[in-house]
Amino acid sequence: MFYFEMCMWKFLIFLGTLYILYCLFAKQTKKSASSTSILSTSKKDTAIGIIFGKQGKKIFYSPSDNEGHVFVTGGSGSGKTSSILIPTLNAFQGTFFCIDISGDICPNIQKNNKIVFDPEDSMASPYNIFDMIDTLSTLSEQNEALEQLAYLIMPENINMTDSALFFLTEGRKILTSAFLAFYHLGFDFIQICEIIYQNSWKDLFNLIDKTKNRDAIAYINSFLGTNEQNTAGCKQQADTAIKLFATNEKIKHALRRPHEKELYYSPQQLEQSNVFVNIQDAKLMLYAPLMLIITAHSLEYFSTRSNQNKHTILFALDEFPSLGKLDIIHALRTLRKKKIRIMILTQSLSDIDLLYGQNERICMMNNFDFKVILHAGDPDTQNYFSKLIGQKIIKRHSHTQSNGKNSNTTSEQKDWIIEPTDFSKLSDCLILIFPTGYIQLKKNYWFKK
Repeated sequence: MFYFEMCMWKFLIFLGTLYILYCLFAKQTKKSASSTSILSTSKKDTAIGIIFGKQGKKIFYSPSDNEGHVFVTGGSGSGKTSSILIPTLNAFQGTFFCIDISGDICPNIQKNNKIVFDPEDSMASPYNIFDMIDTLSTLSEQNEALEQLAYLIMPENINMTDSALFFLTEGRKILTSAFLAFYHLGFDFIQICEIIYQNSWKDLFNLIDKTKNRDAIAYINSFLGTNEQNTAGCKQQADTAIKLFATNEKIKHALRRPHEKELYYSPQQLEQSNVFVNIQDAKLMLYAPLMLIITAHSLEYFSTRSNQNKHTILFALDEFPSLGKLDIIHALRTLRKKKIRIMILTQSLSDIDLLYGQNERICMMNNFDFKVILHAGDPDTQNYFSKLIGQKIIKRHSHTQSNGKNSNTTSEQKDWIIEPTDFSKLSDCLILIFPTGYIQLKKNYWFKK
């Protein structure tokens, strides 16, 4: 009997030890999983978030409610839309703002709460450029927003000559003055653009002077004593910048205050709806100023969003350089804590350099947690990502024989983990770089099961 009791006690102690070890192992496993949760795997139908690619039947993705902006690069036909963007928008648990080139994306997104802004479609939802400004409570806030609008319409270019920069800067003053003068008289955006475009600089200055708006008049007073030919050149710069809004009838219809109960787009609707900005590929350059304003307004709106907001919003900016110059670095830095994720899609780093310059592009890239390379044909893009992934140590062994004696030596040599030119040979694969490493995945085309 005593022997039996001793055996029972030993058995119970053994079971207790096993239980403690199990708890410790489970805790450690949970900790390890948590540390790598920035990149998750799942079956195709259960992945919820930003979709990157696959290995076998597993989908690699970033969960919707995680932080982390995404950069995607690949030339035309590399699969940016079909393997990244469409799968992501269908799997994303939240709402999104999507630049939809040619309208090919929206029909393939299986969600109901859609708002489509298409300036070519007379039945599409309109956009009121002054909507956000109308909600501001003070005159100074409204004036600041109007000044910012003028800057959006007439941004600086990295490669501008001193002469070109002068006419742009001074032309922007004329634009700002007109916005300040006529907005406070109740004119809408299109009406103000028409006033600017249809009047000579002298007539426009007289109209502004008659408004008695001191802030507006201060801008045109800066032209006192200026060569009239230069003033005319500055006015011409402003005319060129607003020509699309002052002369295009489709744009005039699209940029207006909505009718009562009419579905329209405003940035705050991104809290409940998925928004597509549909621009025809052939008119991408023509409508670039419009896309820039809408995108900038939408990003700016969420800069004051509470950090406690739990609803995640994704900005998917396809053909990013074609939008024009955004204050994208500020957006990347300030919005990540506000449940806003930004996905930029472009054909190459060189396209970004042309608009932003190399230094600003490098700063921009430092704010992306995920970088997806589907194809890279230009040397700048190849070299950047090859250096980002890094080098490996290769040991080389050599054997020599001299005077009947054998000698073995070992040398170490650094080599690229991925050779720069290999990024042009990815074909059906992609490279995903994330905070703790990199991985090669198969492209996950939405139309393939």
